[in-house]
Amino acid sequence: MEEIQVTWKWTVKVWWSWFWRAMLWTFPTAFAVGFVIGMASAIMGLNTSEIGTYSQLLGGLIGLFFGIYALKVVLTKKFNGYRLALVKTESSEVDS
Repeated sequence: MEEIQVTWKWTVKVWWSWFWRAMLWTFPTAFAVGFVIGMASAIMGLNTSEIGTYSQLLGGLIGLFFGIYALKVVLTKKFNGYRLALVKTESSEVDS
C-alpha cells in the first residue's frame, strides 16, 4: 500500500469533493424545509420571529447532517487511483 504526501493539491481535491456534495444536498433540503415551515406558519398565523429561530436551528442541523454524510461518501471515493483510508496507528499513541 502506497501512502502519498499530503499536498495542497490533494487537500483541495478532497475538500472540493466534500464541499460540493455537502452544499448540493444541504441548500435544496434546507430551502424546501424552510419554505414548508414558512408557508405553514403563515397560514396558521404563528409568530414569525419564534418560528425563525427554530427554522435556523433546523437549518443548522440539516447542514450538520449533510456535512457528515458527504464526508462519509467522500471516504468511499477514489481520487486518481487513490482513496482515503483510516489507518490505525501504533497502539502506544494516545487516541485523540
